[in-house]
Amino acid sequence: MEWLDILQLALLVILLYAVAIWSCGREGFEAGESIMLEDPEKYNDALYASVYKALWHPDKVLDYERVSIQDIALAEKAKTDIKVLDLCCGIGSHACWFKQMGVDYTGVDISPAMLDQARKDCPSANFQKGDVTQAALFPPKSQSHTLLLGFAAYTFPNVKVVSDNAYMWTQPGGVFIVHLVEPDKFDPLLELASPFAAFSVQKYSYDRQMKSEIFFNDFKYTGTFHKKKNEEDASYDEVFTYFNTETSPKNIKYREQKQKLTMPSLESMIDTIKSSGFRMQEKVHLISAGKEYQYLVYFTK
Repeated sequence: MEWLDILQLALLVILLYAVAIWSCGREGFEAGESIMLEDPEKYNDALYASVYKALWHPDKVLDYERVSIQDIALAEKAKTDIKVLDLCCGIGSHACWFKQMGVDYTGVDISPAMLDQARKDCPSANFQKGDVTQAALFPPKSQSHTLLLGFAAYTFPNVKVVSDNAYMWTQPGGVFIVHLVEPDKFDPLLELASPFAAFSVQKYSYDRQMKSEIFFNDFKYTGTFHKKKNEEDASYDEVFTYFNTETSPKNIKYREQKQKLTMPSLESMIDTIKSSGFRMQEKVHLISAGKEYQYLVYFTK
């Protein structure tokens, strides 16, 4: 046997060995223990709160929203007259900005863990636990500005329940600001997962890209948007795949969670909110923040 043949045989053995090692590792990866969470009060826990800003609130978008809110909703108001109510505030990404402006701010959310993270990030702001579908949560006409941001409008089977309450809580002449999207057109890829953060990759893809994959220190995060065109039912399915089960929570390999969404058309959402009594003032396209087909919609009472 020539030395070249021996070398080729050795390389083949090494390759087969490497494939076998990879296969064994893959089998272990697939066979790991997993948990499934579908209750928002359970999956909105300390782990999710700790990565929530990185996943959902890029600074570029927050900055753009703040400029828009300042110019359209706050500029002509005396600070002493402003009372902001942030519905489904999560980790309160705008809380410190409002506090730095010197205005009254209250964030409300149903998740204690999200509120704990919000208080950690902005100790000077006021946060409280509460269900925004309950009309008795706040006094009537007690807020000058009511917010429903960050896809929160789609987490309710019928957003009118929330917009009715927002109308009741908002003062005459006050503003209701809602984040809305065109469900069949917006880019569901999270910014950290997009190869081109400056613009939507969907324009250059034959099929709509629905899956985001992001690597953190201890796990790989996968988020997948599911929705059929022209249908309202949707979901956002998330998987945390841990690299080391010896140090993962409860020694699991996978943490799965499903967020159920109801996503009528943009026009339908606007009409529903208007049916609560609001008038639409302005619709600001977030395309300059890299969020095409997403909007801040301003309603007045």
